[in-house]
Amino acid sequence: MDNLNVNAYLKRHIRTVPDWPAPGVQFRDITPLLQDPRVFRVLIDAFVHRYMAPDLRPDVVAGLDARGFILGSVVAYELGLGFVPIRKKGKLPFTTVEETYELEYGSATVELHTDAVKPGQRVLLMDDLISTGGTMMAGK
Repeated sequence: MDNLNVNAYLKRHIRTVPDWPAPGVQFRDITPLLQDPRVFRVLIDAFVHRYMAPDLRPDVVAGLDARGFILGSVVAYELGLGFVPIRKKGKLPFTTVEETYELEYGSATVELHTDAVKPGQRVLLMDDLISTGGTMMAGK
């Protein structure tokens, strides 16, 4: 399957939920994608094959709370790398660094442990979908 076919195949398994969690928001639900083992495998394989390339290979995979944990931990496992959770504020037990960002319907704060990533490491940052990009920008 080429990239265009993979993308179209995956998009067919993402459900749009209108007006959730607030009026005017078009929520993209990846639950159907995760529930089908074949589709889930195609998604994970696409990431793994992309990031096995030496010029794109990360040193660690980080996942944004919570759906980024699902995808990121599996990709990290398949690549033989460690996984760094980026959690919602107040969920990590050690010294953290935090970032607040804007959502379509409010704001949120994420944290990670101060020792989670070493200087100079290449980090693959994973989430489920990018809407406004606020979560991803906070994670970097």
